[in-house]
Amino acid sequence: MSEPNEMLRAARERVESPSSPGEPMTRQELAEAINAYVYRASGGKQVTAVDFNHVGKWERGTIRWPAARYRAALRAILDVATDRDLGFARPARGKPGDVDRKKFLKTALGTSAGAVLARFALVGSGDSGDLLRAVSGPTADYRRMEQEVSSDRLAPAVDAHLSLATAVVGNQLRTSSGHAVLAEIAGLSAWLAADRGDGATARRRYADAIRHAGRAHHPLLTSYMTASLGHFAVESGDPRQGMTLLDRAAAQLDPSAPSTARAWLASLHAVAYATLGNRQATYAALRTAENATSRPHGEPVWPWVFSFDRDKAARYQAEALAGLGDFRAAAAAFEAVSPSGGPKPRALAQVKRARALAAIGDVERSCALALEALRVGLDYSSERVTSRVRAFRASLPVRTRAAGALDDALAALYDDRTP
Repeated sequence: MSEPNEMLRAARERVESPSSPGEPMTRQELAEAINAYVYRASGGKQVTAVDFNHVGKWERGTIRWPAARYRAALRAILDVATDRDLGFARPARGKPGDVDRKKFLKTALGTSAGAVLARFALVGSGDSGDLLRAVSGPTADYRRMEQEVSSDRLAPAVDAHLSLATAVVGNQLRTSSGHAVLAEIAGLSAWLAADRGDGATARRRYADAIRHAGRAHHPLLTSYMTASLGHFAVESGDPRQGMTLLDRAAAQLDPSAPSTARAWLASLHAVAYATLGNRQATYAALRTAENATSRPHGEPVWPWVFSFDRDKAARYQAEALAGLGDFRAAAAAFEAVSPSGGPKPRALAQVKRARALAAIGDVERSCALALEALRVGLDYSSERVTSRVRAFRASLPVRTRAAGALDDALAALYDDRTP
């Protein structure tokens, strides 16, 4: 009769359940976290199907030496240093115990954003799997619609979906994958709130997204949401608090993190350093981002929907240079950026470019760019864009002849006239 592995069981029970705060992690929750870790650590090349039965075999001592990938996952998830701390000992002879290889999936899962099941290698069929697909599916569509649909029209649908998903996960899908779904929806809701100028709601939603990502045991997702909140703080005028969050996000990345994540995070760091006036750190972060974007990329890795390429990195570079006061370099950098991406991101970039041009004396061109951006902000109900345009105009002298058309458009914001 096998001797139970009490050390492994105790290690599992020391970890809080992602679905029931205050309760220990269940065998099934640990199994899902293992599948997610192996998938992530292998760069999406290994998809496994560990379930509560496999964890039970390890805890009962039926299998005393799981495969290396599972031991690595267990060490990371249960926060121990060695296999011995988990009660595992290499057998004197024979082959190590392993999960039945017939249960390994032989095909790579899709990379569509929002397909959380694929990200977590959750291959179970039946009602739970179908329900999780149904809850997670609309999020990818909403994230793509955000590029073309006004925030005030899209936000009610996203918030309603978040409310529904919260109830479904709380009642029926209290799993790592369920919390990953909630994290992604809450993050989108936060982005839309920020775009509408509702900073308080944006902060709450980002905090919810980070909390759910933590319960999903997905370091990349947690880092993504933490960095998103950090960049929001920087752009809201709190660069020191934002930098603390960005540093935390960087610490949450594990060695398997894709170059997209490192390039994006380094770019956000560069903007934050520039805002704080740290020239040396800004240039170091920009070099890191450039090196990361120079590597070949495939499809975007979830939770990214769109690829983070050189063009997007160049936008952050131009913004960072402007933050350092290198306006001529910033203007040249903005000039080199191709007009890609959705209307709202392009409009935000236009306002930043307008500031750089105004700083080097090209006021007429800068006002024209700001006026174009304002029209996009109005068309898409983006308070984020319109507030940036107002701030840009406030930075110019009161009597600026080139700002006549822009002044008229801004005045129309208060009397319902169409600019």
